[in-house]
Order: sequence, then structure tokens, then C-alpha cells
Amino acid sequence: MTKPPLAGLKVLELGELVAGPFIGTLLGEFGAEVIKVERPGRGDVLRQFGPMVDGESLYWKVNGRNKKSVVLDLETASGRTVLGELIARCDVMINSLRPGTMEKWGFTEEGLKASFPGLVIVYVSAFGRTGPKASEGGYDPIAQGFSGLSDLTGEAGGPPMRAGGCIPVCDFMTGVAGALGAVLSLYGRARDPGARGQSVDIALYDVAFRMTAPLLSYFDLFQEVWSRSGNHSLGGAPTGHFLTSDDRWVCVSVQNDEQFRRLAQLVDRSDWLVDSRYADSASRTQNRELICREFADWARLQTRDELIESFDRRGLVAGPINDVADLATDPHLAARGYNWIQDDEIGEYRTPDIVPRLSASPGSVRCPAPALGADTLDVLKRELSYSDAACARLLSEGAFGVSGVDQRTD
Repeated sequence: MTKPPLAGLKVLELGELVAGPFIGTLLGEFGAEVIKVERPGRGDVLRQFGPMVDGESLYWKVNGRNKKSVVLDLETASGRTVLGELIARCDVMINSLRPGTMEKWGFTEEGLKASFPGLVIVYVSAFGRTGPKASEGGYDPIAQGFSGLSDLTGEAGGPPMRAGGCIPVCDFMTGVAGALGAVLSLYGRARDPGARGQSVDIALYDVAFRMTAPLLSYFDLFQEVWSRSGNHSLGGAPTGHFLTSDDRWVCVSVQNDEQFRRLAQLVDRSDWLVDSRYADSASRTQNRELICREFADWARLQTRDELIESFDRRGLVAGPINDVADLATDPHLAARGYNWIQDDEIGEYRTPDIVPRLSASPGSVRCPAPALGADTLDVLKRELSYSDAACARLLSEGAFGVSGVDQRTD
């Protein structure tokens, strides 16, 4: 195995919860050294997010891996001094603090670019750095609502819903796009020896809007608002989720004429093939409520496994709607989905495998999610060459707050 592709890269992470920190997670999994700056006392809110086990957040355990935790009180002058020195030693800075926060502390984009011309700055915010809403904060549900994603999610005639339920899908998508932006910027800097660093601007709603945007194009042309339609696809029928005889759910998607012909043979409905309402994909889409009801009657007579197997034999596509208990026993997920972790604090559990999977230089989990402030003194001494006396002085000046860092300097 070759050296990790981002080995030697230094990343400074400023932010909480998922979107910005997930950028750091992804870069860290492929070899970057990620130094996460956290507030004293509480640290990243992600440490208290989602299901908790013995006071530990599983979202933090899974997504905080491959990072070093440094506690700094950035309301203090000495804390901000340390932050500036850390920025000077990093290739990438991730800033997902509320817009204006870093500027309030004296770290403007213009100043950072002048002082550190090679620095790549990834800005993550609810609405981006330009436009009327640039100064506003927001979380995943706000981004989903703004992008149109929530309005398109839910049953026809029902209320809009948050896509993914409790899972912050915009946050994770933003993290992926932000990591791509960082790597593209670094690639551009590496290709041109005279190139400077650049800033990356990614908003929580950006990727969701990229998905819904064609429906805005449709509105431009026809002045028609595309409405939510449950689990149907944009086109084709039958599509959606169907209940089987063993009270399990399957997802079915029949998209083209050849697939529909095979389905009609499978369910013994040759009449569908001569019914003008089902003549082509456009007609089936227009009449999908009817054909989905007819297909649902057949599906309700099959077990979930029987339906999926019969579809597979005919080159059709159907899949299970898994709950977490299904995931726990799924053989495909066991083969390429996760790794077992023995955690001294909460026991043995599974964590997701690293994606994407690179053949020659795959990512790795080099260290577990750190305790709050666990690496503060080590980073200051190793990265900034601070002496014990200098660390003690920072402690007395409140740079680390009143807690959250091992106060021993030896």
C-alpha cells in the first residue's frame, strides 16, 4: 500500500456539528493531520448529538476519528494568538463558524490571504458568503426548506417533510462538497508553483439545490410547480415502496418500456401491454397511481425475498427497505460496509468503512475520536515549540478556559 494521498497535509478545523467537521473527517481519513479547535468546557456540540451511550455520543465517536482536539478560548487575546500561529502552519483551514465570527476575532479573509498566501480556506455556512442571506445562520432543516428539498418530500396532499428524517443529509452532502473543494484547491496550487491558495465557499443548501434545480428550470419554461408525490420517481411507473406478505417493505423502480414489458409478464398482466394508459413511460407516469395500486395488490401476495428474487431473475430492479436491525445482519454490508471497533469506554460496535475506496492508497482510521482537549499541550509543544513555561503562562492567561485541558505541563 502506498502512502495516504493526503499524508503531510495539515488541516485546522474550526466549527461544530456535522457539515464543516465532516470535511475534516474526510480529509483525515486519507492521511491529513487534522487539528480541531474546540471551545473550553463543552467542546463541539456534536459531542452531545444523537444517541448517547454512557455520556458518549455515537455521532462524535464515528465522525470525530483521526483528529486532534485542542481547546482554546478564542475570546481571549492569548487564545487568538495561538490560533494565528496554528493557521500559519496549516495548508487548509475549515471555518464553519457563524459568518462574522472569525472576522470579529481579527481573522478576515483579506488578512489571512495576505499573511498566508498559500492557505486554502473552506468556508461553510447556511447560505454562503454572498447574497442577501449571507450573514444568517442555519442548520440542516433550514437548508432543506430553503432549497426546496423539504417541499418535494412527503406524500401528495400531505405536509412537506424533512428528507432523511432526523439524519442531517444536507450537512453530510456539504461536507463531501467542501472536501472536494479543498482537494481541488490544493491540486490547483500544486500544479502551478506560483499559485496561491484560494477560498472555497459552500453553503448547506448548495448541494440540495443542485438536485432540485432542474425543477426550477421546468418552472421557468411552464410556470408549473412540481409537487411532492410520495415515493414516486420523477418518471416511470410503477415506482415506490410496496408492502409484502411478510409485512416488509420493498423499493421498486420500473423506468422504461422494456422493463415494463418484463414486469407485465412477471405479474401475469398481459392486459397492461395493450392498455393505452400504459403505452409508454410518459403515459405510465401520468397514470401511476392506478398502476401502482394494481402492482401493490400483486406485491402483497409475495414475501419480500420472493419479490426481490423474481425481479432479479428478469433483470428488474427491486431492493429491501432496511431498518437498522436489517443492516445489522445484511451480508453485503458486512462485506464492505463497516469495521468492528473495541472501545474501552462504551464497548464493541461497528463504524462505517471509509469511502471512497481507493485501490492503491485507501483511507484508514489511525486514531479514535479524541477526548476534549486531549491534544492541546502536545500540539502546542510539537507544532509551535512552546516550552512548559509558555504553556503555563497561557494557562494562567485563560487561553484554555477554565477546563478542558490537562493542566500538567510535564
